[in-house]
Amino acid sequence: MASLHDVARLAGVSKSTVSRVVNDEYGVKNSTKEKVRKAIEECGYVVNQVAKDLKSQKTNLIGVIVPTMSSNATSLGVDGLTKVFEEQGKHVLLANSQHRYEKELEYIRLFNQKRVEGIILYATHLDKTLTDAIAQSSAPVVLVGQDGSFFNIPSIVHDDQRVGFIAGQTLVEKGASKVGFIGVSSKDIAVDIMRYSGLEQALSHNDLGAPLFHSRGEFTIESGYEQTVSLLTQYPDIEGLFCATDKIAIGAIKAINESGKTAGTDIKVIGVGNDELGFVVTPSLTTFAYAFEYAGETAANTVLDLINEKPHSSSKVVLGFEPIKRETC
Repeated sequence: MASLHDVARLAGVSKSTVSRVVNDEYGVKNSTKEKVRKAIEECGYVVNQVAKDLKSQKTNLIGVIVPTMSSNATSLGVDGLTKVFEEQGKHVLLANSQHRYEKELEYIRLFNQKRVEGIILYATHLDKTLTDAIAQSSAPVVLVGQDGSFFNIPSIVHDDQRVGFIAGQTLVEKGASKVGFIGVSSKDIAVDIMRYSGLEQALSHNDLGAPLFHSRGEFTIESGYEQTVSLLTQYPDIEGLFCATDKIAIGAIKAINESGKTAGTDIKVIGVGNDELGFVVTPSLTTFAYAFEYAGETAANTVLDLINEKPHSSSKVVLGFEPIKRETC
């Protein structure tokens, strides 16, 4: 294996000059850099990245924690942030928390041990344990999906409460006055609490009182199906259903159609996320498209600014959405 000495001898320069070129230090002529780089290529010299990182105090590693690898939000978000980091010579370490709160805390600690330069967390909850872990992190942390701005944590969030309100308004306009909500764990403030709150406000604004129910399940089609089967028995007169995610809504559509009623006709259904499955299910799902890829890009740029100690005008960025009108409402 070629050594630094071999490169220096072939390039006709000192070992210290080779080291300065390898570590991108100032003070080396471009012509000398070219000679060294050509010698490195000819020798097949491999840079010791660990040693280089220790010397520069930079690892060029960014930790990204997601709740699942299979969701539309995650895949598009990772596409967006990866593109930004690759342009800046950063490498992404991806961790899957599997919707387990303790895994988010574990990965924050692990990434700090790995000396990552920054962390992006697609958080599924926001409590004191998490905010304390973020405050103790030596690497800057940016949240996506949950609002940590009250705790001075930079956050990229979607307009979840307004989405809930628009969903409620749409259901009412389509003739549904008896409306329910299927959410997820109450620890998920954005997906469950905020979206339900918006729905509640819309119904109140239209003098319809509170929603018929606030049911909670998992982020899966199966859960949406099981929840709806049970709810149709408890609330046979339901006219509208707002689901916290598209996958929950797709399960709900199956349950409604199997019950002898028709989704979109007897019971209006709205989801969130614009999952491609919502387009192919019958009837096709009315939903909201979120800027998932842009959220990833924005989070990446925010982390880079924090790494480079650039000032921020706001600790929270709220992204817009687009209503997607289809057959279920």
